[in-house]
Amino acid sequence: MSLVPAILLTLLGMSLGALLGRRLFGAAPDPGVRAQLEAAQAELKTQAASQAQVMHTTKLASLGQMVAGVAHEINTPLGFVKSNVEVVGDLMNEHEQAVRTLLQAVDLVASADASRADAARAALVRARAALAGGTGLEDARGLLSDSLEGIQTIANLVLNLKGFARVDRDGMDLVDLNDSVRSALTVAAHQLRDRVKVVTQFGDLPKVRCMPSQLNQVFLNLVTNAAQSIAERGTITVITRATPENVEVSIGDTGCGIPEEALPRIFDPFFTTKAVGEGTGLGLSIVHKIVKAHNGTIHVKTATGRGTTFTIALPVSSKTAAPAPLSGKVAA
Repeated sequence: MSLVPAILLTLLGMSLGALLGRRLFGAAPDPGVRAQLEAAQAELKTQAASQAQVMHTTKLASLGQMVAGVAHEINTPLGFVKSNVEVVGDLMNEHEQAVRTLLQAVDLVASADASRADAARAALVRARAALAGGTGLEDARGLLSDSLEGIQTIANLVLNLKGFARVDRDGMDLVDLNDSVRSALTVAAHQLRDRVKVVTQFGDLPKVRCMPSQLNQVFLNLVTNAAQSIAERGTITVITRATPENVEVSIGDTGCGIPEEALPRIFDPFFTTKAVGEGTGLGLSIVHKIVKAHNGTIHVKTATGRGTTFTIALPVSSKTAAPAPLSGKVAA
């Protein structure tokens, strides 16, 4: 908890205590204490409204970054699909011209008299050889095959994004967390490409009853933080495993690590070790709230200059209660 709300809660408690004491002992309420109580209540409401507004604003900024990243991921295969289609069009024109030449030769043979028969047959042979030796159709098939792969890549991106921001975000469901991690890695791919190597070790997991969109956000926040902690090149390692009671997901990086003095506060709202303007300090706080709401645990191991690993454990029990909705979803 940040300092200002803590002070306000202390004042509120003292004021309430004073009021209750006076009522119990028959004394008239002190106007000064009542004024302090009302001022503290008003300030708490203002602080809560300000925090909610900051979380909402940061959520929109995070959403904008996500959309920009996904747009970039879609634009790459879309670009080569467009280029391939244009080349296929040119190849089809060349093939059409070869077929037209062959048909003209066939017409020439069909209408030629005896004096022109040899010339007509020679023209037909040349046209046939040109058509038979052409690679236009084979090249077109290859380009279309590549284009289909590009379209499938786009379809997978859309499918992952749809799963990431599913419309039943407030509903519980049985989910394979491996799919949730894959979805988060796909959405965060633009932050990892050509800079961060991702190593995955997915175990066989039982399904967990959870709010899928919330856990997707947990994994996206952790992957985003891991990528941002790596200054140049590095590795993110994701390991999933099942224990008799829990499903565990570990996300580790080879980044800068977390200073030891900062560890007790990393889950506090608005606390961040990043430079001013580079983080809101809400990402890990929201991760912590979501995991706790799912009756899970989250542990961190870190070494300055060597990296950090977050390990989340969620119960397999189907009796997990539905977590309360959160007011914001952002990366730290």
